[in-house]
Amino acid sequence: MKTAPADKPLPVVEKPFWLRFEFQVRRFGFVLLLLIVGAALAGLFSKGYLSDSRLTNADGTLSLHYEKFNRLLSDADMKIIAVSSGGKRDRIILGSEFMESFRIDNLQPQPDKMYSRNGKLIIEYENPQAGVPQTMWLSLTPMKAGFIKSTVAVNDGQETTFRQLIYP
Repeated sequence: MKTAPADKPLPVVEKPFWLRFEFQVRRFGFVLLLLIVGAALAGLFSKGYLSDSRLTNADGTLSLHYEKFNRLLSDADMKIIAVSSGGKRDRIILGSEFMESFRIDNLQPQPDKMYSRNGKLIIEYENPQAGVPQTMWLSLTPMKAGFIKSTVAVNDGQETTFRQLIYP
């Protein structure tokens, strides 16, 4: 018994426009992926070269080391170096926007006194040595996304403003 040949299917019709479109989308997507990975490695989204920032006030009594880019609810570190004026105490004042945007998880060394006045956090260290830099490390958690403009001052001196971008 002889079988009848099966019906041959029609060949797939490929349209050159859609083939070129798919190729361009893949190429653009690959380049975009490489750019995102490169930006992440460079520190555009958190710790890294682009994010690392140092700031010193005009009279040199305050130096701040922080990350310009952070992620919401992830760990962030900040280092504040204050040069003592030789009074009875050093006061480091963190502005109200800072207090609304960050939660302080750890503060080293522990201050002698810490309180809030007019929405600002005041951290006091007793009997500092004149002209000796004192370093304070803060471990923070960003609690608010967006552009954050914060201030820090030492001993009622001029406020130093710094900006950070917190990604959601």
